[in-house]
Amino acid sequence: MWRSVIVYNGERLSVRDDWLVVSFEDNTTKKIPIEDLYCVVIDNKELTLTVPVLSSLARHRVHLILTDDKHLPVAQMYPLNTNYHCYRVLKKQLEMTEDFKGEIWQKITQRKIENQAMCLENQWTERDVVERLRELATGVVPHDYGNREGISAKLYFRNLFGSDFIRFADDNINAFMNYGYSIIRSGVAKSLVAHGLNCVMGVHHISETNEFNLADDFMEPLRPVVDDWIASNTDCLAEGLSKHVKNELVSLVNDEILFDGKTMKIRYAIDSMVKSFITAIETQNSDRLVLPEIEYGHA
Repeated sequence: MWRSVIVYNGERLSVRDDWLVVSFEDNTTKKIPIEDLYCVVIDNKELTLTVPVLSSLARHRVHLILTDDKHLPVAQMYPLNTNYHCYRVLKKQLEMTEDFKGEIWQKITQRKIENQAMCLENQWTERDVVERLRELATGVVPHDYGNREGISAKLYFRNLFGSDFIRFADDNINAFMNYGYSIIRSGVAKSLVAHGLNCVMGVHHISETNEFNLADDFMEPLRPVVDDWIASNTDCLAEGLSKHVKNELVSLVNDEILFDGKTMKIRYAIDSMVKSFITAIETQNSDRLVLPEIEYGHA
C-alpha cells in the first residue's frame, strides 16, 4: 500500500539509494522507500531538504505538501510531463464548450449531494432529511442554475454538525475540514496534472487568481469523505488538529469508496475519475464521466 507521510520531527531530509532519509539531532535516522510513497507532508519549519530530494520525489511521482505557521497545507509540488499525450489532452480541454461544462458540473454537483445524503444516512440522520437531499440531487440542472448545491449545503451541515454550525468559523470542526479538504484537493490536483490536464481551466471554478480551478471542481464529490470522518470521530475534536488527527486525515486517500460499482482506494478512484473525464472531453460526451460514491455503512 502506498503511504502518505507527515514529517513532524527531524532536522534534515535527504535521499540515499531511492530511500527518503530523515536525520535527527541525536544522529539517528529513519528511512522510507520512495517508491512506496504517495504523498509527503512537511510540517516542520526547522527542517532542511536538498534538491535531490525534490528531484527524486518528482521522478517517483510523489507530491510534496508544505504547511504554514498554523500547520495547514500552503504549498504543493507536483511532477510534470508524466503523460505521453499531454498536448492532445490539453487541446481537447481547450475545446470544451460551455454546454459541455454545464453538463459536467451538473454531474459533479449531483454526485456531491448524493454523497452528502449517504454521509447523513451513515450518521443515522432522519430518513426524511436524507431523502430530501436525494430529491435535490435529482433536480440539479446543467451549470446548477437553481443553486441546488447551496440549498443542499445548508440542510446537510445543519443536520451533520448541528444547527449552530457555521462554515469557516474558528473552531475545530472547520479546522479538521480545511485540513482534510486540502489533502483531498492536492491528491486530485496531482492526478489531473499527471494526466496532462491544466488545472487553471476549470469547469465551474473559473477564478483568474486560482491555479487549481479544475481540482476544486473535481474534489467536490469527495468533500463528504472528510465530513464523514469528522462526524464519526467527534471524540477527537477536544484534542484539536493534533498529530493523530492530521495523520488520520492524510490517510483518508487510503480509505475505500465505490467507483463504477467497484470498491477501491480513494487514491485509485481519483485517478479513475480523471481518466473518465479525459474520455468524456475526447468524445464530448459527459455521460462518460464516472464519479466516486460513498458506500452505505462507510462510517
